[in-house]
Amino acid sequence: MREADGRYIPPLEKVRSPTLLAAHAASILAIETVYPRIEEVEGLAGYVAPASGDRFTGMMAIDLAQVAAINMGFALRNVELCPVRALMVAFAANAVAGALKLDGKMIDQPHLVLAQRILDQAS
Repeated sequence: MREADGRYIPPLEKVRSPTLLAAHAASILAIETVYPRIEEVEGLAGYVAPASGDRFTGMMAIDLAQVAAINMGFALRNVELCPVRALMVAFAANAVAGALKLDGKMIDQPHLVLAQRILDQAS
C-alpha cells in the first residue's frame, strides 16, 4: 500500500528494504506486490518502475491486462546490459583479482554476483 505520492506507508517502508536484501542474499526471487487498479495503465507503469529500479525480479499481476506493462517494465534493455557485460569481461580478464577498477569505480565479488544474476535474468 502506498501514500498518494507513491511512497509506501511507513510500516511497509520499514520492512520492504530488509526483505528485498534478504531475498537477494538467499538467492530467492524478489517479487513485488500487485497493483490493485486494473484499468489504470499509467499508474501501473509508475508502480513498476521503482520496483524494477530497486532490483525486484518481477511483479505479481491480478489481471492479464497488466502482464504486458509489467513485462515491459522489468525487461532489461541492451543499454542497461552494456555495463554488466563490461564488468564480466573485466573479471574474466583478471580472474584472480579480488577487486578491480572499472570506469573509475571499485568493483568486487558482490558486483560480479549481481552482474551474473542480471545476465541470467536477461537470457
